[in-house]
Amino acid sequence: MRTKVLAASILGLCLVGSPALAIPIASGLIISGTTFTSSDAFQFFNNSTAGESIVSLTWDLTPIAAFFDSTNAPPGLASSPLTLGASSVVGHTFPTNAALNGSSSLTIAFTNFSPGEFFRFGVDTDFFAQIDGFGLTGDQFIGATATATFSDGNIRTGTYVATALPGFGSEVDIVVPAAPVPEPGTMLLLGSGLAGMALRRRRRNNS
Repeated sequence: MRTKVLAASILGLCLVGSPALAIPIASGLIISGTTFTSSDAFQFFNNSTAGESIVSLTWDLTPIAAFFDSTNAPPGLASSPLTLGASSVVGHTFPTNAALNGSSSLTIAFTNFSPGEFFRFGVDTDFFAQIDGFGLTGDQFIGATATATFSDGNIRTGTYVATALPGFGSEVDIVVPAAPVPEPGTMLLLGSGLAGMALRRRRRNNS
């Protein structure tokens, strides 16, 4: 009897299709125009299908030799500060403009950046080789990176690339790889092997 139950259980497991994968995902865009005096130059979305919130986002302009020009103190003397744009209520925390000024890295923390929500903000940016220009445009961020920390502890980084979306100059996708799920064929082979072992044991016990 136990052998039949075991075999039936294994067969049922093998016939069940793989469940839909739930994956933490975030994506970002930068407008095609200048970041100078804009409140929506940087846009980010929580597209997670796993229910994970975003704990923090970090932008790194080191790969493109640029910095955040958030005050009128050196290195740049013409700037625009961190400014919140139209956003979901995500509980954001900006660093101070004085602390950010001249840095190539910006981290924003969140307390409630849930799936389906979005966040927009602006701040002036400049190349170190062209300080106090007109602010970087979206396509000039290609090569910069964005890092998302999710509520499940996953931390992943993406790189800005060119985009064909109207009104935007670059985009980034951050995806946390899902845990691998055995293919149905693999599960069937495993189930067949276990069922064979159980049947062999039953015959041995009956002999």
